[in-house]
Amino acid sequence: MHNYLHRMLEMLTGAYNRDDVHRAKWGQPPETNIGKLFSLHASALNLTHDHTDKVLLWDNIDNAQGNVLDRYGENFGVAREGSPDAFYRLLIKVKMLSQLSGGDIDTVTRAAATLLDVKPEQVELEEIFPAKVWIYVDRDELGGETVQLIDLIWRMIHRIVAAGIWLKLLLRVYSRHRYNVLAHNGAMIETTAIAYPPCKMITQTSAPTYHVGAYITTTITARTQPMEVSP
Repeated sequence: MHNYLHRMLEMLTGAYNRDDVHRAKWGQPPETNIGKLFSLHASALNLTHDHTDKVLLWDNIDNAQGNVLDRYGENFGVAREGSPDAFYRLLIKVKMLSQLSGGDIDTVTRAAATLLDVKPEQVELEEIFPAKVWIYVDRDELGGETVQLIDLIWRMIHRIVAAGIWLKLLLRVYSRHRYNVLAHNGAMIETTAIAYPPCKMITQTSAPTYHVGAYITTTITARTQPMEVSP
């Protein structure tokens, strides 16, 4: 908060009552006539400063809302058609990305990362013959708003892929299993647990343990079958 009133009252000479200087410092309304006059001017300055800060903030499409976002869409020829700000922002981003490239794999990866709000290296893309593209991303990396819009995001990514390409968006999830093994006194055992996930894209997980005369707990964390996103 910019306290213009305090700064203006502080510049008054000793001929004026300066009690309002301390009141303005702590956000209290002025009592003198000169203080009230300065208060009106300071309110206008504060309002101007706040709107200037908002203009700078909304210059970024990720922060723009309402009519400002509408003007972004008009610049790229994207109609809102009743879409909420979050979805409309995705439409504009897709149009921006599609204008930069012609649907190649790098563009699809960057577009998916942008729309899912993750880093490009967190997006795994697999090309399957013939004319198939599967996109993998960890479900835990996605925010709440992204999950709510996941079907719409799938549609947006599909617009960037070249015509005739079958696209799948797969969310990888993890499953954790724990079990106890009794090791009798005076003995040494080796327990190896191996999990074979149903997806060929994911490697198996192995957890060997060595203990003597104790209960041991082995925990396995493995990716389960990815959830396919489709409208």
